Amino acid sequence: MTIERPMFPPVDPTRRRLLTIAAAGGIAGLHPAIAAASEIDPVFDLIDTHREACAAHLAALQLQNQIEKIRGAGQGNWITEKPCRDENEAFAAFVGAAVTTVPALLAKLAYLQELAENDEWGWVFDEREGTAVHLIESFAASIANISAAPMQVQP
Repeated sequence: MTIERPMFPPVDPTRRRLLTIAAAGGIAGLHPAIAAASEIDPVFDLIDTHREACAAHLAALQLQNQIEKIRGAGQGNWITEKPCRDENEAFAAFVGAAVTTVPALLAKLAYLQELAENDEWGWVFDEREGTAVHLIESFAASIANISAAPMQVQP
């Protein structure tokens, strides 16, 4: 039996866009520290990597579905193995990453919220073993990183 996965339906595109822009440093023109954060913290790259892995996995699932319609159930499973593994690895890297700046922390929170609201990813937080523990550990480390960073007074 083939399960067709829906494309990522927007929950509220206006709100999501605003959160993404604000969290990812899209407001960088307003404050140089925010622009610098996106260049320093690897979480921004991890978010992009996960988005790309999701897109590749969905494309592989669509191809698998096409093959299975022609050749029968289970005949296209091999097509999704690597994209699925890549997506899982990208997610694990993102979840486990401790950030070093407040804008990166906001970006991580916004992306987690986006995933949690998504029909495709909401289940991961409840059913993937270790996700909650890794999130708690990464946020604890993130808070320690941010707290340890020297405070800069802006003019």
